[in-house]
Amino acid sequence: MTNPYPAEDAAGARVQIVLRPLGSALPLGFFAFGTGMAVLAGVDIPLFPQTMLHPAAALLITFVAPLEILAAVLAFLARDGMAGTGLGLFAASWATLGVQDLMAKPGTTSPVLGLYLVTFAVVILLLGVIAVRAQPLLALILLVSTVRTALAGVYELGGPKPLFTAAGVMATAITALAFYGAVAFLLEDTAHHTVLPLARRGQARTSLHGDLGAQLNDVHSEAGVRRSL
Repeated sequence: MTNPYPAEDAAGARVQIVLRPLGSALPLGFFAFGTGMAVLAGVDIPLFPQTMLHPAAALLITFVAPLEILAAVLAFLARDGMAGTGLGLFAASWATLGVQDLMAKPGTTSPVLGLYLVTFAVVILLLGVIAVRAQPLLALILLVSTVRTALAGVYELGGPKPLFTAAGVMATAITALAFYGAVAFLLEDTAHHTVLPLARRGQARTSLHGDLGAQLNDVHSEAGVRRSL
């Protein structure tokens, strides 16, 4: 799609910016994310014996992480830096958890993993706070994920076992929220209007309901168009 509002540089030359329409990456990312959380719930609660830790880890590496990576790339190509950043970070996190669990002896804890989880919880918290302004549903998923990750991290650092169980219970709630978000975003993407409530606000709402001109006014200052990131 060609920008019908071409920019003009200091010398008066007209510059056309071509945009490529893409499908939303969020349904794919949310379905993969929710599936990963369901697997973590099975490990944390636990819903199966600790001897099944390694097969669960393999699922995170082979199913969840690759789909999250793909969703992150598509989100960046669709000019959504917030979604791309979140999906990319979680993609690496799923791969990290999978590798750590593959190397771990079932039933043991790791202070190194605990430190990572607590630190990553801070990262998720920051993303959630930023998302509140435009996408409350995404912010809710991120903030609940922050608590789950922090609980698991404190357990790995030597906390009591109930913290790990609580993290698993929260993972089931996150699975439900992620699947709702995936269905809502998929319906919105195919119907081109909101079907299930997503509580979009600000720029996120304008991007769906505003006219094309309003969305392209600032395209000249976006990453990939401006000279420096």
